[in-house]
Amino acid sequence: VGPGHGIQLACGRLVVPAYAYYVHGSSCGVLRLPCATRPHSLVFYSDDGGRGWHKGALVAGGPTGECQVAEISASDAPLLYCNARTPGGCRAVTFSADRGLRFQRSGRCKALSEPPRGCQGSVVSFATGAGRTGEAGRWLLYSHPTNRYRRRDLGIYLNTSPLEDGGWRHPWVLHPGPAGYSDLAACPGGLFGCLFECGAASACEEIVFCLFALGTSDGSQKNLKVS
Repeated sequence: VGPGHGIQLACGRLVVPAYAYYVHGSSCGVLRLPCATRPHSLVFYSDDGGRGWHKGALVAGGPTGECQVAEISASDAPLLYCNARTPGGCRAVTFSADRGLRFQRSGRCKALSEPPRGCQGSVVSFATGAGRTGEAGRWLLYSHPTNRYRRRDLGIYLNTSPLEDGGWRHPWVLHPGPAGYSDLAACPGGLFGCLFECGAASACEEIVFCLFALGTSDGSQKNLKVS
């Protein structure tokens, strides 16, 4: 389970992201041993305040590991967005229309790169004001190292159109230099918090917390600024 945070959906359901290794094949012989395993993301959910828990289906598609989920707005009903670590050079993304019971087959999000062995990333959704349709929507924030070759330069990405991979803006670098795992939180007053690994020579030297806000520079474009 984890790392990172779980969420509570608008309907009250508690959702905790996780991943498991599934045996896709086993060796033949008297003693059958697993010979082909692959990680798959999934969620655990509770509809009674955490007293009882159930397992959602494994995410189909390529290997998906450490993941986080966020509730977003769709045209007819809320969707559960899942962003997962993969070894393929970019993140895997999928959606669930039934609050985590099943996810669509995962797809590659080329706008969000991964270092060669991947790295955990964090995602949160937050409510925005009324859009052009007059309805309030939800945007996404995502934190992850921006360097394609190693764990460094932790960035914050904004997506104002969560259903579209092309909605991700160019990242703002929160921490230049070695950086690894992170966890985002939407805080009161329009602020956001990020807890992350970082250091001068290695990403595992210390854990830092940073508070920041979305600022408006020209009345229309959102920019990330440290608060």
